[in-house]
Amino acid sequence: MLDFRTETFLCVCRHMNFTRAAGELGITQPAVSQHIHFLEEYYHARLFAMNGKKLSLTEQGEHLRRALTTIRDDEALLQKELQEIAGRTKPLAIGATMTVGEYLLPRPLSRFIKAHPEKSLKLILENTRRLRELLDSGDLDLAVVEGHFPSESYDFRIWKRLRFIPVAAASHRFPDRRLAMEDLFSETLLLREPGSGTREFLARYLESCNYDVSHFSKVLEITNMHSIQVLAEEDCGITFLYEAVAEEALQKGTLIRIPLQDFELSHNISFIWRRNSIFAEEYQNFFRELS
Repeated sequence: MLDFRTETFLCVCRHMNFTRAAGELGITQPAVSQHIHFLEEYYHARLFAMNGKKLSLTEQGEHLRRALTTIRDDEALLQKELQEIAGRTKPLAIGATMTVGEYLLPRPLSRFIKAHPEKSLKLILENTRRLRELLDSGDLDLAVVEGHFPSESYDFRIWKRLRFIPVAAASHRFPDRRLAMEDLFSETLLLREPGSGTREFLARYLESCNYDVSHFSKVLEITNMHSIQVLAEEDCGITFLYEAVAEEALQKGTLIRIPLQDFELSHNISFIWRRNSIFAEEYQNFFRELS
């Protein structure tokens, strides 16, 4: 159980204001200052700095904030575990990005379910940004993501490395040559919503070339990867997706790979969970079975 002074510290971190933290906690501002001073003495570290009238965390303070947040979240999960020991099984709460959940996870997950009929699972499909929020709040145990995540906040294992390719309908006509990215800007781009892994990956690549999605003549934003693939097959636009997702359509000939020069990208799909979680061994065993 966290010490009341560490709760004060986390409250100040949320507000970055001693007065507002005191108001939320129902204590005086001098008491808040005393709690922070105690922690600084205890850890031999300066936790906050003042820049003019603005309060900010020091590097040591940020490190302590992350560590205490993990401890708090693990404690909440541990309380749930203890409450459900008496004859109940706690479901393992798994999150996955839309693409992973629709195309990559179902078969290995089905093998796990058949091998462990005694276990309960809960699966949530969301974009990478939302999955990280659910992990941080303790509403998810682990997540399978394709988007960027701060490695200092999460432990992770790389599950797959997938090629990322540009595709279009087989009926779509391109010049009879290798294309540059600029040649595609006259096309309609079919794209996932902000916060999704595939959009983030494409945006990072375009940024490295001094471009962004606004360079395309038209962008259609769609929250479902299957719908994007169908629209691409119907020649409503081009898109970028993982080769494993497009494999069947490529083999059937309803999609073609766009002959884009100097475009050889691949991306990791990773299992992530809160750093230093006390349940890390359980999560790693789950990862190994799905691998």
